[in-house]
Amino acid sequence: MQNIDLYNGRNSREFNQHFDRSDPEFFSRMSNSYNDHDYGRKNASGLFTLILALVIISFTIGLVVGIKFAGGADRKIVDDKTMSAMQNLSSKVSDIIKDSSSMKPASEIYPKAEYPFVIQLSGEYSEADVRNVAQLLSTKGHTVIISQNNGKYRVFLGPYKNESDAKKTLSEISLYKQQDIATNAQIIRRI
Repeated sequence: MQNIDLYNGRNSREFNQHFDRSDPEFFSRMSNSYNDHDYGRKNASGLFTLILALVIISFTIGLVVGIKFAGGADRKIVDDKTMSAMQNLSSKVSDIIKDSSSMKPASEIYPKAEYPFVIQLSGEYSEADVRNVAQLLSTKGHTVIISQNNGKYRVFLGPYKNESDAKKTLSEISLYKQQDIATNAQIIRRI
C-alpha cells in the first residue's frame, strides 16, 4: 500500500528532488490537440490570404485590360491643343506678374474731377484701432482710404462719383454697431 494522506491526497513521505511528480507526456499529448481558438485563427488567416490573393489578381487583370483598351503605352494622355494652352497659360501668368510692378497711383485710378466725394469718419485713430476699423469696413465691401498725420490716423470711405452714392453708403455704415464708427461721419468734397 502506498503512503498517502487521505485528508489532502498527498504522499506523506518526501520524494527526491530528481523525481518527476507530473506526467512527462501530458504536455506533448496536449500539443497535438486542437481547440476552438486555434481552429478559428487558422480559418481567419486562410481567409485573409484568399482575399489578398483576389485583390492582387483583380488589380493585375485591371491593369492589363486597361492598358489594352486604352490604346497601349504609346498613346498620349493630353492632346496637343490642351498642351499648348497650358504652356501659353504659364507665359501669360508670368506676364501678369511682371506687369504688377507698374501699378497706377490712386490719383490716376480715381481722378478728383470724376470722383469728387468721400466720407470722412469722425475722430483720429491709433494704429491698432485704424486696422480694426479698416478691416471691418473692407470686409463689408467698402473702399477704405487711410491718411496719417503726426502718428494719428484718419479713415475715409470712397471716393464716389456723386453725392447720392455717398449718402447711400453713409446710411449703410450708420447701421454698423461694432465700433460706433458712423457717429459724426460726414460727406466732404475732395480738394
